[in-house]
Amino acid sequence: MLWITAPRARSYIPSARQDVYCLQGRTWGYPGNCQFSTYDQCMATASGTLAYCGLNPIYAFQRQAGQSR
Repeated sequence: MLWITAPRARSYIPSARQDVYCLQGRTWGYPGNCQFSTYDQCMATASGTLAYCGLNPIYAFQRQAGQSR
């Protein structure tokens, strides 16, 4: 008996960037602790502290450069 199988599709799912958002504030300085892939992750870490979250300046400046062209 001959078994015919369809080729398996290989999908590549890139890992999430872990440096998109930065935990910032007096303790962290600028640009801060930039190890968060989502704003919600960053805000959860900032919760209950005097810290806040912002876009990593590397990405912020990339967006501005792309918009000016």
